[in-house]
Amino acid sequence: MDDAMILSCGHSYGSNGMQHVYRMKACGKCGQPITEDSIRPNLALRLAVQAFRREEESAKTLKRRRDRLEQDKNGNDDPNPTELSRGKGVQYPFAVFDRVMIKGNKRTPERFVGRVAVVTAQCLNGWYVVKTLDNAESVKLQYRSLAKLTDSGGGGEPSAAVANSAQNASWL
Repeated sequence: MDDAMILSCGHSYGSNGMQHVYRMKACGKCGQPITEDSIRPNLALRLAVQAFRREEESAKTLKRRRDRLEQDKNGNDDPNPTELSRGKGVQYPFAVFDRVMIKGNKRTPERFVGRVAVVTAQCLNGWYVVKTLDNAESVKLQYRSLAKLTDSGGGGEPSAAVANSAQNASWL
């Protein structure tokens, strides 16, 4: 209907319908006789059809984006389910429930430096809310002041501290 035409009787047709009107020399709906001079472009209908198609296309695009995001979230065949896909946009170095060591920076309160914590929430622009394992204090810190701890059996002190603290912490 990008080529919609309106007849003198008020009925509108696209190119296929107009071929029939030209052959019959009458409106296909009401039968009123039509002349070449009485046929005009229906600009309002053309604009409405274009707007409808744009809206329909944007809805399809939005649905494809949502489907792709769902596939990214659910489609990983990784045997380790703790590592969820975080999308292709902003990459966050830590996920909720990750165990971290608080390294600290100039804004970190000194009492938190060197303590083991668990990420409880991701905030905007690389900020995290973490809860210490030893006394369950919460603090909001930047990603630069945190280091991820691995629970691999390497025998390192941070892993042992995490294991001991996790057994004693009933708030998790």
